Amino acid sequence: MTSPLILRLRQYGKLGDPAAQALLACRKHNRLVEPGHCLIQQAEKTDMLFWIESGWAMRHRNLANGRRQILNLLLPGDICDLQGLVDTRADHSVTAMTAAMVCEVEPDRFLDLLNADPEIAASLLWSVVQEEGILREHIVRIGRRSARVRLAHLLLELVRRQALGGGPSDGLIEVPVTREVMADCLGLTPVHVSRTLSELRRMSLVELQPRGRLRITDIDTLAREADYDTRYLHLARPGHVLDRAGAGQA
Repeated sequence: MTSPLILRLRQYGKLGDPAAQALLACRKHNRLVEPGHCLIQQAEKTDMLFWIESGWAMRHRNLANGRRQILNLLLPGDICDLQGLVDTRADHSVTAMTAAMVCEVEPDRFLDLLNADPEIAASLLWSVVQEEGILREHIVRIGRRSARVRLAHLLLELVRRQALGGGPSDGLIEVPVTREVMADCLGLTPVHVSRTLSELRRMSLVELQPRGRLRITDIDTLAREADYDTRYLHLARPGHVLDRAGAGQA
């Protein structure tokens, strides 16, 4: 089975089998972590680089008043954290949302690989560009969009991003995302998220599934409602219904 990391990087362009095998071979080891495990602690020195092989995690900032802002959700195939290549302290925390398989990488070996293989370097550069695009879209989402559009936009993004790593592409969000997590992503309260979800359900756009999962039942209509456009993901190989709905590649 192909690693989600390789599946995701191949959404950018050509990543041949030799380059893919070299990238996977730079793993130091795989580590299974439990939900709630802190992978990176804010303000601590970080010298670890890893990617998510399975499960989900969150990148977040903890504030002095005890509140939390989730900056991004990390899905299978996502790389975290390139700060590990720099002698610095983490400006955020990363915590596992579910049981997760984490592939840890030796930073020096990873840098040597980037220097030696331009195919891998180009793919990793695209990965950084995509993450920056996601963060820019997140700023617009919480700064200028209504609660309903914020939530719809987040759900659509999760559907599209999980498909990049080989996850479901039919509207099912494979991991239960709690009201609290959605609220901390969107700058809303859990009560406001619940009301907004109920509104989307009344519009027959989403439905709740067993074990707390959620499915978008009408992707096209929800994408129009949210003015969702996947160009911020910088996909060189658009192929999902959401890419067609939003004009496809950048």
